[in-house]
Amino acid sequence: LSYNAFTGAVPEGLGALAGLQLLQLQSNRITELPTIPRLVGSIDKTSAFVSDCGVPSAFDEALECDNCTMCCNENEDCYPEEDTRVAEWGLNYGTFAAVLFAG
Repeated sequence: LSYNAFTGAVPEGLGALAGLQLLQLQSNRITELPTIPRLVGSIDKTSAFVSDCGVPSAFDEALECDNCTMCCNENEDCYPEEDTRVAEWGLNYGTFAAVLFAG
């Protein structure tokens, strides 16, 4: 479904499709995504669920995507969504910086 000039919100029922393993929505003008569960079983887990949630964004606010495996930006650069070491430690960057500079 990528590169189709779709606009607006994605229908709620898309996330409920049984057997959905790959969903690539990048390079459209989608403004809202429904809750879509983490897609498993895809041949390529990195690009199982791709949307325009990257920064810099073509939108006033970046598209929010909780379960995307890859986010693309307005330059059509796409990056896998991976936990950073800071996130693996259970911290966000603000807390990490405070701990780092407090010591």
